[in-house]
Amino acid sequence: MNVVIRKLNGLWHLIIGSCQIRTPFLETQDRELVVQYARRAYPGARIFERD
Repeated sequence: MNVVIRKLNGLWHLIIGSCQIRTPFLETQDRELVVQYARRAYPGARIFERD
């Protein structure tokens, strides 16, 4: 499974396939928080980061 982390509309989003999931993190917050969140939610997934 591939998870893409991306900034959209002032929030960080996780994009999994064709699904886009909004996270509770603002884009001004550290990207590492979002990566940790994605790893807990989707263990074993490959995480890609985009701006």
